[in-house]
Amino acid sequence: MFLEVVSSALERFLIRRKGCVLMVDTFGRFMKDAIEGEDADYFIERDDGFIRHTSGRHYIAPYEEWRDSEKLAALEIEDPVLDVGCGVGRVGDYVKEKGMEYYGIDLSPLAVEMCHKRGHENVYLMSADKIELHRKDFKTVILFGNNFGIMGESKDVVRMLEGFHEITCEEAKVLAASRDPEATDNEIHFKYHAKNRAEGKPIGLVKLRNRYKGEVDDWWYILLSNRDEMTEIADKAGWFLERTIGEPEYYVGVLRKKAKR
Repeated sequence: MFLEVVSSALERFLIRRKGCVLMVDTFGRFMKDAIEGEDADYFIERDDGFIRHTSGRHYIAPYEEWRDSEKLAALEIEDPVLDVGCGVGRVGDYVKEKGMEYYGIDLSPLAVEMCHKRGHENVYLMSADKIELHRKDFKTVILFGNNFGIMGESKDVVRMLEGFHEITCEEAKVLAASRDPEATDNEIHFKYHAKNRAEGKPIGLVKLRNRYKGEVDDWWYILLSNRDEMTEIADKAGWFLERTIGEPEYYVGVLRKKAKR
């Protein structure tokens, strides 16, 4: 379950690479292959050697196949919408089907190209911490697939959330997906938590890379947070956790702007 959920964050991890487009776009490759009908099987590797085999097909899953927490959270969406780490636009498919205005950003050139081919014209090659769009009135920011933690360290997640203030209206919400890292019964993950504690790191800070068709990406970090940790991080960035949707294994937090003093 751990890496099955974390794998969704590959949809967005390219976003956090400080504005640099990666030379090895394995994410874009298996997304493109999935759209073209392949299983697009790939591997996610953690830095302790734990490996999970999974399929890229879930990146193009229709709404009916989403996790329950995402289905319920999607009912909260109001436009205009910004999908941070949009991949090839699975959220965009739902948003546009509902007649709402959709924008997306990603750092995978192939993913952005496929979005355009699939009719999502307002999708841009852009970093989550350096958003430069002509709009400042987004009403919903989407961070599905554990994307609350795509920046890695908590201070960088705070910086990303602070940036959202500049592009959103006062009534805006952020739909931020994550998981409680301790919502597991797997001893392998408990050992990883202990390793992080010994190194003075949050137990939910995970170092990963993915492998696809002989290519290997650089290592990258994602931060998995429980509800209390999400509350604390959001508070530092001028947001508050209004409520959560779903279970600790994979939940979506609804963030709202704190009142100005």
